[in-house]
Amino acid sequence: MKDVAPHDRPREKLERLGTAGLGDNELVAIVLGSGSRQADVLGLANRLLERAGGVHALTRTSMHDLQQISGDRKSTRLNSSHGYISY
Repeated sequence: MKDVAPHDRPREKLERLGTAGLGDNELVAIVLGSGSRQADVLGLANRLLERAGGVHALTRTSMHDLQQISGDRKSTRLNSSHGYISY
């Protein structure tokens, strides 16, 4: 996220523009909270959305599949209907 201007970061955009002003990837990034060593939070959100087939498909993705998509062993809380996942 260091290469993203502070005013363009998802949380700051959310405060400034509300949810309607954010893309699906930015909303997923906010839910994730942080990235991993391999990818920043926006990169991880983009990868999850791409591999799942979009935000609607992401809501129907199993916890196991989410873990496989993310490809990282770091534990992170995902604030969604899936509860907690390790990725």
